[in-house]
Amino acid sequence: MKTGKSLIAGVCTAAMILGMTGCGAEKTATTAANESETTTELTTQEGTATGTDLAELKEEKWLEEEIKRTREGGALEAAFTTVAMTEKEVPIYYNSLDDKENITLAFFDEDGSVPYINVSDIPGVLEKAYRINKLDTGYKLTFSSQDSTATLTRENGAWAKIDCDKDTITFLDYDEFFRPSNQEKLMDVISENSLKSEDATKLFKHNEKALERNGDAAIISAADYGIDLVKEEENYYIPFATVSDFILDSLYMPAIYNGKSMILYEAGGLEGEFLELSDMGKLYYEGDIGKVSPSMAHFSYNELCMMLDYHYGLKEVHNISSFDKAFLETGLKTDLLSEDPKVSETALAKFIALYLDDLHSRFTRQSYHLGEYDFIEFEPGESDSSYDELREVYSKVRDEAYPDGMPAYEEVGNTAYITFDSFEDISEGIKYYDNTPTDASMDDTLGLMMYAYSQINREGSPVENVVLDISLNSGGESAAAAYVIGAFLGNGYYSLRNEATGSMVTDSYQIDLNLDHKFDEKDSFKGCNLYCLTSPVSFSCGNFVPNVFKNSNQVKLIGQTSGGGSCMVLPATTASGAEFRVSGEYKLAFTKNGSFYDIDTGAEPDYYIGNIGNYYNRQALTDYINGLF
Repeated sequence: MKTGKSLIAGVCTAAMILGMTGCGAEKTATTAANESETTTELTTQEGTATGTDLAELKEEKWLEEEIKRTREGGALEAAFTTVAMTEKEVPIYYNSLDDKENITLAFFDEDGSVPYINVSDIPGVLEKAYRINKLDTGYKLTFSSQDSTATLTRENGAWAKIDCDKDTITFLDYDEFFRPSNQEKLMDVISENSLKSEDATKLFKHNEKALERNGDAAIISAADYGIDLVKEEENYYIPFATVSDFILDSLYMPAIYNGKSMILYEAGGLEGEFLELSDMGKLYYEGDIGKVSPSMAHFSYNELCMMLDYHYGLKEVHNISSFDKAFLETGLKTDLLSEDPKVSETALAKFIALYLDDLHSRFTRQSYHLGEYDFIEFEPGESDSSYDELREVYSKVRDEAYPDGMPAYEEVGNTAYITFDSFEDISEGIKYYDNTPTDASMDDTLGLMMYAYSQINREGSPVENVVLDISLNSGGESAAAAYVIGAFLGNGYYSLRNEATGSMVTDSYQIDLNLDHKFDEKDSFKGCNLYCLTSPVSFSCGNFVPNVFKNSNQVKLIGQTSGGGSCMVLPATTASGAEFRVSGEYKLAFTKNGSFYDIDTGAEPDYYIGNIGNYYNRQALTDYINGLF
């Protein structure tokens, strides 16, 4: 097996064999094909190659053919040759050891390692997943079939057609197909009816004024990725990994198979407290340690390419036309195809860290093939390293200013400071209306907003300025971010676009901030001078919020340009069992003059602060703010 550097050299060598002037040079397909014929015999100047020379020449020949195929847009090599079907009944777990059923999986590879699901079984799996993860009892899916095609139809009319002759999956409307039935908008960053809090639905109200635009029909061509969809007598089969990649991942409830059990779990659910394994994580690592089968290794690579080609939201800015091509160009394809899980998973971790390097994307957990303790080690990318260094600098300065800890709510003269470092989810079972927050906590974003409101509006309050300090905020839950936006703007809004289908939504909403069960002009900090303190560490939702503020002209930004991050995180697993996450196809944006604008470059401040020490010298900052008006 060649190293990454030698493999890249091999690509260049193959390019020169094809008569190209460089790795990226173009040549007509006809000329390349003709010249390719002259290199079919693996020979050297001294005669027929043997041993290591033969292996290297074979690899160069493979590289030559791969370059030609990727340039001409050919399909990936078939993951495996389909053989007679075998079946295996295994337990399927739904986010809990106590919620277990049995499911019959089908296998069409000679190794019996790539699990397929009967399409007629998909409605039961998805309906249960929606009930668990989205609290959605109205999601219904009906199976029907005709000739080579199986159809899954939603109760809202959206459908997916699985054509086993053409090996395609067609969604009439991808977003409508997996939109929860209890979600008001086509796409929704709040999704309050899915939040596991009794009070959640009472805290948000969507306004009627909203823009919704459905996207194009989505056609997933499994044929282009060497993946077979199979009709066996009267039954239709699709890889379970494909169901996970194209439906379950978007529910934040991926499926993972360990050779013994199929496990559906809420994203992050393999981890317990203090980074220990959860019960679901321990169950997952009961799979047998060892090499990946040849069929699974190849299938997992092809499925990974198909998943990323459709779902990765930053392909354009990363100049990625296809991930198969990107893996080849970076010298990682042969490693990714390896049956040694240490080799293939290290290659994936390296690609995500060095070549995507977008902070949202990250390799998170090794497969069961390596066992619980054989972790994947990799160097972080330049963006990741720079971000960590900046965060350390800002944290050190803040700790020096507040050695006893930064207060979540603080008043300095006429200025109130609200500070937290992540947008925290609404805790399950919390009842704000019964237990109005009486103190400030960084661990409860909504409760902090409610407490700040009560203090700012108390009798005799001196507060004239309100500053939201998210200078060390690295993101978090979008529903919490939406609540913060509403607290500052009164009428909150956000824009969301699906980069894969072109669908888009601009939603307008209100929040109940004073807990009086009304949605009115009192439910915000409006009336005060409003500011948001940002830095290059302000990332993801910590970047989304100041971008909305900037566009609103109601909240002034102070500090430095926020750190970017526009895509919503998508959890994922490889078919062979490694866990990772990427920037998904759903991209947050702001809308101006009816047009959508990307926020990935960050929001520039209205008032620049160059000295980091002035971020946390609250008296100096208060004096500075008072001098602005």
